[in-house]
Amino acid sequence: MRILLIAITISLSVLSCNINQDTKDNKQSELSKPLNLTVNQLDSFLSTIKIDKYTLINSKEGERQKDAADIIELKRKWPQVMQSPNRVGFDTILSKNFTFFGEGRLLNREEYIQDRLTTSDWKITFVKYDNVTLQFFDSIGLLTYRNQVTNENVKTNEIEIEYISWADIYVKEQGKWKIGASHTIDVRIEQVEKGPNR
Repeated sequence: MRILLIAITISLSVLSCNINQDTKDNKQSELSKPLNLTVNQLDSFLSTIKIDKYTLINSKEGERQKDAADIIELKRKWPQVMQSPNRVGFDTILSKNFTFFGEGRLLNREEYIQDRLTTSDWKITFVKYDNVTLQFFDSIGLLTYRNQVTNENVKTNEIEIEYISWADIYVKEQGKWKIGASHTIDVRIEQVEKGPNR
């Protein structure tokens, strides 16, 4: 009888542990499933830079909406900084180890800034971001998107539209999000005929 009681007790203990482990595994599985959150953007004071919405791929374990909002705001500032005649804006948005890959070139931070500060006949007049998706991997943010950049030649009034797919990496430096890397995935340029007023 004593042996039977010991056997039943051991069986119940093992069964209880298995049930607890299954419950724990199910909870862990639920926590690790990504949660897609679509965020509709509020109107920006920047009428030439448009991000209607973005998708934040997030786990239920940690809320990253504040970080996401900071990164999206940084993304909006970038085209403005590129039109700036000095490097101050670049210093506020680019990380110290920033790299850029585009147009068949790999540029470090300083090379990128110098390239963008070089006088050009082409000026950005409008930027629209589509398919914007942000995902966090610990302290790194990965932003993928497609943008439509309208450029105007200040000398000839020609207009071109660039359709570019991108992947950007964001990192924190001294408590602030900065752009760590930006890489083009696909580029297509379309020439627009001059309108009657041009």
